[in-house]
Amino acid sequence: MSALWLIVICFLATTLCAQVRSREFPPDIVPPEVLKGKDALTADPQHYKLELENDHMRVLRLILKADEVSPVHDDRDALFVCIAAGSEKACHLRLTRPGGRSQDIHMQAGESRWLYADTRSEKNLGSQPLELLVIETK
Repeated sequence: MSALWLIVICFLATTLCAQVRSREFPPDIVPPEVLKGKDALTADPQHYKLELENDHMRVLRLILKADEVSPVHDDRDALFVCIAAGSEKACHLRLTRPGGRSQDIHMQAGESRWLYADTRSEKNLGSQPLELLVIETK
């Protein structure tokens, strides 16, 4: 009989431990707003505008004046298409990640570039306003 009780107690202890471990990470002490990503539209409605959204993609328009910077936000995998408002007919853009690493992108009007999802800010390196379409996958 004592062996049966030992098995029942072990079973209950295992079940309780499994329930404790299955709690969602991170613990409840981390506020939910810290864990949410910063979507470009909510992080920077001044520069980003929604053009189209469906089940497969979202199209955003990014307009930055000379030397303007968008705040850091999370981007999905996307195709950047240079519309190039202004006389330069080109988009000169610096993407900067939170750690300080940056990447410069230069595109002529009508050119496109695929960028993988990342957390970053964008800065217009040109002397004229730039306009980009950001076609995100879902």
